Amino acid sequence: MYVRLVPELPISKTQLAKLGDRLRDAAEIGPEDRDLLAVVLGAYDEALETVKEHLRGLGFQPTDRLKTIGTTVDKLRRDRRSSLRTVQDLAGARVVLAGDLRNQDAAVDAFCERCSGTDLATAVIDRRIDPRAGYRAVHVVVKAGGIPVEVQFRTEFQNMWAQSFERVADRWGRQIRYGGDPTDGTPTADDAGKRRELVAAMIQVSKIVAVYEEAQASVEVREAIAWLERKRSSTPTTDVERVSEERHAMYLAYQASSGPGREGIPTPTCLDVPGC
Repeated sequence: MYVRLVPELPISKTQLAKLGDRLRDAAEIGPEDRDLLAVVLGAYDEALETVKEHLRGLGFQPTDRLKTIGTTVDKLRRDRRSSLRTVQDLAGARVVLAGDLRNQDAAVDAFCERCSGTDLATAVIDRRIDPRAGYRAVHVVVKAGGIPVEVQFRTEFQNMWAQSFERVADRWGRQIRYGGDPTDGTPTADDAGKRRELVAAMIQVSKIVAVYEEAQASVEVREAIAWLERKRSSTPTTDVERVSEERHAMYLAYQASSGPGREGIPTPTCLDVPGC
């Protein structure tokens, strides 16, 4: 069986940090630094391929992306506290999972366990617990020969939200992904206000999706779904009864997900649902 060799950085970490400083501060990037960054990104690409092989070995079909010279420089200049030595997402892969949060946790555990038997070190960052501007996922940062590769594990709902927010960021400024103001394009005061309202609404939608996903993964909701299936399989169900049962299951789901940290998230009331 072919085993890909773990790549190594072509320069030292000190040299990498100095390269990042020059890229950040230079009014115009010189050809030597541009060529050196291209070589560095080539090593990151090799590390990314190594990580993708392990993801495929688990049956996943990852998508990937490698930052270009332009996006790398933009990132360094956008956050002047960042360093090319510590940036973790120059190379990244994404896995979108069918199922609920339990499937997401299982996928992360399986990947980390697979890496533990190799030279790859992993660190898990749970953006479900600590979201960024509404963004939720689980990230695993893999160190391949000292080169970090960020693997995003998303549920389908998390991915749909992230893709939509990304499109908004493409139009109004990628700074909104970090809590910045959506004011790219010098909008009027009225337009700027509407943009802020939309971004705030999208972040609120992310919170509601989080409640829904947590509820779906709960024992109570799984029991409610099983109850629905048993009821439907044992007796004929009219359209009216079906709607009533589904509303009852939805109420149970939100009840199961209520608790600390849900402030500001709308919760449905029990609307004449039998048994509530």
